[in-house]
Amino acid sequence: MKVDVVILAGGDGSMIEPSCRFKGLITIAGRPMVDWVVDAARSASLVAEVAVVVPTAENLGSWADKVDKIVVSDGNFIENVIAGVRAFPMDRPVLVTTGDLPVLTGAAVDEFLEKALATGADFVYPLVRKEDVLAQFPDADRTYVRLMEGSVTGGNMMLLNPALVEKNYDIGQALFETRKSAFQMARVIGFRFVLKLVLGRLERHELEKRLGELLGGTGAAVYTRNASIGADVDKPVDVVAAEHALATARGGRIAAVDGEVS
Repeated sequence: MKVDVVILAGGDGSMIEPSCRFKGLITIAGRPMVDWVVDAARSASLVAEVAVVVPTAENLGSWADKVDKIVVSDGNFIENVIAGVRAFPMDRPVLVTTGDLPVLTGAAVDEFLEKALATGADFVYPLVRKEDVLAQFPDADRTYVRLMEGSVTGGNMMLLNPALVEKNYDIGQALFETRKSAFQMARVIGFRFVLKLVLGRLERHELEKRLGELLGGTGAAVYTRNASIGADVDKPVDVVAAEHALATARGGRIAAVDGEVS
């Protein structure tokens, strides 16, 4: 089975590049950042079509010719997700990712998709172990949570059953807005759940179950060793790290990590 891909390329990029009209156009190694993400999606064998969500379609550059659909939406996170998902038929899963992952590779996308599709779940989220992040990106400044299995960070993508998206407008936006605050998150998903998360006593199956309860479907979390799926660019120092990684990788790309993670 192949999936469609929605790349969210909007957002404020002026803190990194003052003249930037939106985040996806930040220059990384001489190219718009979203261009690298489009190349990764295009090189993945499990990807069918690619749509990019942007706040304006004016003067995008040549990278726009590589995608199947340009979707104009300048709303909040979940509004942009919905706009992107609506660009495709409802007959296959949709991978939603962000346009600020310049070191993402097609191999990393395929590895996540293979594991995600195998779960059969309506919503699948990637987890990367802290040791894998530090091994591949030693200077990465990521937010980690402690599960019973160890410290992990989330990737900047999710595989969705498109029928699940619009009916979860409120909870989807709330989860996005509270993702970096345990206190605010507790108001959305429950204090006892977040307390176990903060104390490092939460197990993966509990996370999957709670996601399913909140979204009205089945949820799953899968591990990947490819830390590039979480190597987003939020600060000027991230630009330096990304360009260094691209310059040192064969062919200007980060090689995928071989091997399976259960």
